[in-house]
Amino acid sequence: MTNPLLSDQESELTALLDAYQEQFPAAESPITYMMGFGPEQLCTILREANGREIVFSYPELDQGVLDGCVYHYKEAPDEAGRGNPITLQELLYARGLPRTAKTKLVRHRDTSGKLDIHDLYRNHRPAFLDYQRQQGNRVFDKCDFLVACLGEPGSQSRFVGVFQVQGIERETEEHYYYNLVEVPGFADLKERVIFDWGRAAISWHQWLRPEVGKTVLEIQPKPFSQPFTDYLDFTLSFAELTQLVTNQSPRDEWYRMLSATAGVYLILDQSSGKQYIGSASGTEGIWGRWKDYVATRGHGGNVELVKLLATDAQHGRHFQFTVLMTLPKTMTRPEVIKREYLFMKKLGSRAHGLNQKASHEQ
Repeated sequence: MTNPLLSDQESELTALLDAYQEQFPAAESPITYMMGFGPEQLCTILREANGREIVFSYPELDQGVLDGCVYHYKEAPDEAGRGNPITLQELLYARGLPRTAKTKLVRHRDTSGKLDIHDLYRNHRPAFLDYQRQQGNRVFDKCDFLVACLGEPGSQSRFVGVFQVQGIERETEEHYYYNLVEVPGFADLKERVIFDWGRAAISWHQWLRPEVGKTVLEIQPKPFSQPFTDYLDFTLSFAELTQLVTNQSPRDEWYRMLSATAGVYLILDQSSGKQYIGSASGTEGIWGRWKDYVATRGHGGNVELVKLLATDAQHGRHFQFTVLMTLPKTMTRPEVIKREYLFMKKLGSRAHGLNQKASHEQ
């Protein structure tokens, strides 16, 4: 039975592509990049072109690393012969940020060297949100919304979300704690949009004004900064694994390599030092098994890990994933488990770790 939603989307995509090709007959067809974006996002890109030609590229291809597809709109030259730059405002307003709302831009950047804001955002998100809402002065009192950014080199800034300001939740002698609620609808822009903060780079907050456009410098691929080099060369925090699984397409290197092999893997609980040894087989190999951990907030159905998450639902934030051994996907499940048990014995993950003990070890 045909899904009517899919049919409507296909019809819209066909109409948008026809109109685009009629306007730019010499341009490369956007359908070439379907694998990079998918039909829904490609529709969005075409809708927002607004009469502009779209330029697609693979920025890292010349380095041998297919790091994802990026795009920008080619502006028609104005009367002075200059292009009209894309602004942060037009991206945000097009996705529902009220133009008339009182909105502040905030640029998180620690200059003391004591705090890695990027690590806090990517790997310790609850702590980042707490850092953002905790202020020494009432700087957000007159705001309806915050546009949150991470400071990049120079005056560059990386967009990471829009938050509605719902007043002060509590206050102490030293701090005000604002109730900030993230606004949905901006996920496709988060971490990807790099814009120029402007001359006020010394200030960490400023008003977002419709008439003072913040120039977009780059729209990057879906974020995952770590390139795949070799099966035994990496470790992934649970936050990184979640980001990887939720953002990668079948075209991407991480998906391709991790789904191409079976293997034995290790999960380290960094809060206790205890280890869990697991194995992966089947059609999607290690990728398929690690997807289960993301879908279950970190436990993957493993008995001892389930117990940890029952005590603390966010305990998965302490987990670190790595591959110990790759195995052919043609190997039978009993053969794979045999290697898994060998590593359990070598590393003592049953007696002293997170693998469930055998009956004679209880």
